[in-house]
Amino acid sequence: MKTVLRTARVALREFTAPDVDVVAAMMADGDQMRLYPRPRTKEETKAWMKRTMDLYQNHGFGLWFIESVESSEFLGYCGIRPRMVEGAEEVEMAWHTMKHVWNKGVATHAATACRDFAFTRLDVPRLVAIIDPDNPASMRVANKIGMQLEKETVVDGWHCLLYSVERPVLG
Repeated sequence: MKTVLRTARVALREFTAPDVDVVAAMMADGDQMRLYPRPRTKEETKAWMKRTMDLYQNHGFGLWFIESVESSEFLGYCGIRPRMVEGAEEVEMAWHTMKHVWNKGVATHAATACRDFAFTRLDVPRLVAIIDPDNPASMRVANKIGMQLEKETVVDGWHCLLYSVERPVLG
């Protein structure tokens, strides 16, 4: 397993096949998945994880497993991935944390590390977040990491809000 980022609180690492049980439990939970069309089955979770792991090979980045530095406990996932939005290829930042760490700063902490990694190590010029209008917690995370509401849009048939942030110009 490859650790991509480590902070004082969390390690973000590539998903591995043995992670399927903890990830599937999260994705099968109705509360965790309340803003998705429905919870996912274990087979759907395996397919999602395979697509996610393929991103590492094809793009050098993807969504990463968040674990506690202190306990190695699974806390959710966060990362970046290519995404088509209104016919343009964007780099989407996404986060989803376990409900027992909601409102404890884990998503903001991990998203800040991912944003900085994308801008400084990968030289990504712009990041977007696709957020459900009924998800004020994710809107707060987006704002805390410097993203601003850009517009309402439809992505893959889903009405959502597009938040964005540009890489700062240094110099």
